[in-house]
Amino acid sequence: MAHLSRPGFPHRLNPDGSYDSICTVCLATVATVRKEEQLYPSELAHLCDPLRLYQVSQGSTALAVRTKWAASSCSLDPD
Repeated sequence: MAHLSRPGFPHRLNPDGSYDSICTVCLATVATVRKEEQLYPSELAHLCDPLRLYQVSQGSTALAVRTKWAASSCSLDPD
């Protein structure tokens, strides 16, 4: 059974004043919003794309910037 844990979501302030939320597990930008407090619902709903997790685990630098998934947890931990 896979062990699921919540990833971290650092926030990035963009030059236009918007904020991005980045998943520390799959490196996806999970949301871009005008107000930082609006990021939380997208962070709760995020589920890492299995293909993206594989690409990250293989060191791929050619990842798409945005993905949207509607569930709760992700992890690279196979146990």
